[in-house]
Amino acid sequence: MEKRGILHFYHNKADFDFAIRVNDLLCQGGLERYQVSLDEIRQIEPSLTGQYYAGFYCPGDATGDIHKFTVGLAQVTMQQGVRYIFGRDVQDIQLDAQQVQLSYRPAIEDPLADQPMVETLHADAVLICGGVSSYQLARQVGDRVNVYPVKGYSITVNLQDEQSQKQAPWVSLLDESAKIVTSRLGTDRLRIAGTAEFNGYNRDIRHDRIQPLVRWVQRNFDISTESVVPWAGLRPMMPNMMPVIRQGQHPRVFYNTGHGHLGWTLSAATALMISQEIAQHYPVTG
Repeated sequence: MEKRGILHFYHNKADFDFAIRVNDLLCQGGLERYQVSLDEIRQIEPSLTGQYYAGFYCPGDATGDIHKFTVGLAQVTMQQGVRYIFGRDVQDIQLDAQQVQLSYRPAIEDPLADQPMVETLHADAVLICGGVSSYQLARQVGDRVNVYPVKGYSITVNLQDEQSQKQAPWVSLLDESAKIVTSRLGTDRLRIAGTAEFNGYNRDIRHDRIQPLVRWVQRNFDISTESVVPWAGLRPMMPNMMPVIRQGQHPRVFYNTGHGHLGWTLSAATALMISQEIAQHYPVTG
């Protein structure tokens, strides 16, 4: 985990003047965020080579590797008795006053099997946090959770030479005009992400979405883009961009989904909120 803050920068006065009003609201809400000049931008992140007007800096922001975090979290929770069942497709959810019954089968079927292997799981309650699949899962239990997939792209630049490792930014950056954000992932990786594409559940990686990210890196840093790994994923977005953290129509169904592009940012807080609500209805005994 690196806690070096995040720097928002703007390329012209009009965009910056509009952002001042937004900044005032954020500061009223308690966020530590202040204006910085072009000279201060250069001081905060000397690796930037482009032309900028001004920006805002949030010193409390941090960067980490979500894969390492989730794997470590799973290992810790398994030591506490949590059992994980991965790679399954939920086929049916049956609800009654006493319990929830889930029917599921492997996401990849055995081609030699005589018939699909269906397993069942009985539980006191179910928490639906299925990302962009939350809409379909909610329909099975009679709820409407209007989560929609908003496709985002990223590239990971492998910093293979000493020059690139020295010149790549450590402070997280957000180009407000281009809507592109960066995160440094250790010594030898730089993540750049952006775009919002409405294309259903399609996960194809389009070259015309990746190439602008590569060009943006080349315009703003003196680093090599010889080794670039592209990626695309679906953000689970609600129309109001707020997550769904509540009980469903059935008393044994709960939701924690729709976090959009802020999944990790909001995860700990929303997990605490929904776990407290579930515990109120179904306290652990024994």
